[in-house]
Amino acid sequence: MRLPLSTAFKEREKKMRIALFLRRLGLKSDILHGLGIASIKLSLLLWAVSARQSNKDAKARAERLAIFVGLWPPTFFLLGKVLQDLEASPAEQTLRARGLEGKKLDEALKQHVGAPAGS
Repeated sequence: MRLPLSTAFKEREKKMRIALFLRRLGLKSDILHGLGIASIKLSLLLWAVSARQSNKDAKARAERLAIFVGLWPPTFFLLGKVLQDLEASPAEQTLRARGLEGKKLDEALKQHVGAPAGS
């Protein structure tokens, strides 16, 4: 049994609460993707610093911190992808799913906008 449209929309909104909150804060997908890359670099830097530690306890602490920071990128990348999907129009999402990027995507979107309604 299908839910009424308003109920289905409310269910979808509940699932996307975090992404919608981040969007209201003004965060863009590019920022979250950048944070993912930055956290990978930070994790590698912390790991390199831990290798230089002579104190056994300090080395273990630095390694644990590097591992902890290394767990962040998937979250940032996933939230960035969700925001990227929210930022894109349905037509753009469809064309991206078909593998179009760059100039080919722009050309296809121009054709889509110029197409008559119902096609």
